[in-house]
Amino acid sequence: MKKTYYAALVLVLFSIFFWFIPRYAQNSPALETAVLQTRDAFFKIRLFSSPPPAAIGDLVLLTIDEESCAKVRARWPWPRSMFAEMIRHLKERGARVVGLNISFTGLEDRGDATSLELARAMREHGNVVVGVTFDRENHLVKPSPRIAAAAARYGYLEKIMDADFLIRRSYPVRPYAGSDLFESSFPLALLAAAGHPGKSEGDIHYDGDLGWIAAGNPRRALYLDADGGYAINYLARLSDFKQIPAWRAVEGKISEREVRDKVVIVGLASSLFSDMHPTPIGILPGIAIHANEFLSLASGRALHFVPDSAAYSIAWLVAVCVLSLFLMRRFLLGSAGFVVSMAGLFLGTQIAFSRDVVIEPAILFLGPVLGAATGAVSGFLRLLIENKGLEAKVIHDKLTGLYKSDYLRDCLEQEWKRCQSSRLPVSVVMADLDRFKKINDTLGHETGNDMIKRAGEVIKESARRYDIVSRYGGDEFMILLWHAGQEEARAYRARLRRMYEAMASALDHPMLKHSSISVGVACFDPALAGAQPPSPQKLIEEADRDLLMDKERMRVPGEPSR
Repeated sequence: MKKTYYAALVLVLFSIFFWFIPRYAQNSPALETAVLQTRDAFFKIRLFSSPPPAAIGDLVLLTIDEESCAKVRARWPWPRSMFAEMIRHLKERGARVVGLNISFTGLEDRGDATSLELARAMREHGNVVVGVTFDRENHLVKPSPRIAAAAARYGYLEKIMDADFLIRRSYPVRPYAGSDLFESSFPLALLAAAGHPGKSEGDIHYDGDLGWIAAGNPRRALYLDADGGYAINYLARLSDFKQIPAWRAVEGKISEREVRDKVVIVGLASSLFSDMHPTPIGILPGIAIHANEFLSLASGRALHFVPDSAAYSIAWLVAVCVLSLFLMRRFLLGSAGFVVSMAGLFLGTQIAFSRDVVIEPAILFLGPVLGAATGAVSGFLRLLIENKGLEAKVIHDKLTGLYKSDYLRDCLEQEWKRCQSSRLPVSVVMADLDRFKKINDTLGHETGNDMIKRAGEVIKESARRYDIVSRYGGDEFMILLWHAGQEEARAYRARLRRMYEAMASALDHPMLKHSSISVGVACFDPALAGAQPPSPQKLIEEADRDLLMDKERMRVPGEPSR
């Protein structure tokens, strides 16, 4: 196979296989998870290589943990009166928005006194966002009526988990069927409250037909996926946010400088509580997940995804380049191309990721990986094919395509040992074309070569498919008959002679028409008593002597002997 044809075939087959992958990926949850987990790694890398956005300075987390529970001498859940006290202290110190990342459903006591106290504190502040949840029937469970009336806004706290239980996506709104009404997520409600303090109608715009929402001041637009969700852009770890233990706010031990004109989110931040979730950047409390959502919305840094078709096209081009280097028989160059392309794709993907542009790295990396793997495999296969070709040239006769005598001798050596152990016979047949020199001298070497090829075809056809037929040299042939005794060998001689004469009789020239073949046979049968050839070479010599005797019988009187 010519090099160019082989390379072209490999490239075509590789391209067909490669473009089958997108179809498979659509129906493969495992591959989809691998794509997501590769993207997760780039979130972690970006956290170490890029600082959080400047908007993080406007955000403060009041964290409820074991320390705060110990300081206020209260177990979780805290009385609502504590949150009322916290809100009053935050108002006094100028907090712009207070987001309670907690749901307050039902009554805390029979008289609802604590709910009334919390509602009064919320109303006095004027810009408090409260968390709500959905029940099992997917109905919104609002806070108690007093708290709901006092809140500037409320937003649902539910989070979406992928198949591997990581939180990567969010639904910012949940529309009601057949209506323009919708519910907002907690981060979106927080963004609206930060841009438009107090209760405000229409400060969140949602267009379900076009798939986008807008909120905040300045107005921030967010384009949604077909299912109404979007990928959360994790811009900061929990440690990157300004954190204040919640007990300090309850006891009024926070300074105005810490919370003045800030968006303050209050929530759980301890592994002892149930609000801890796996994310692309590690285990985070719900307050940190919502803080990341708010941060990405407030800073206008939503993720922008390059279409997968474009990513696959880039990966295919890189794969073809890497594969071509291997097909040029430049293994080191191909390996270098693989390393350089992987490094280039990694760097390019990370640069794009730092600008909130996602080109799925798992798809891009498929290119050089598959290109290099295919190049290595195709190189091995080509070497195997070429070695087989060389092997065929070494053990096959060029003129007839039969085995060379050295190969038959090797086979006979191996069979000899098996025959001795299994006590089964083996026979060797020597064949020689009669009066071949006269044919050569009279009709020319081309005709002589043609007769040798014809004889080889007849001999191969006369033998069994598992027998070994070789060209011994010139016009002589040697055949190894597996597990054939003396009688089978003699029967084969008669069959070969008949088939050769039938072939010759169909030729045009009288000299060829009357040509014949001499055949000698010898057998080694360890199961029989009596003298046996002591070695494979002696068996061949015995067959050669029998050939001479047969040739003498076939010789025309007055014709010179062999």
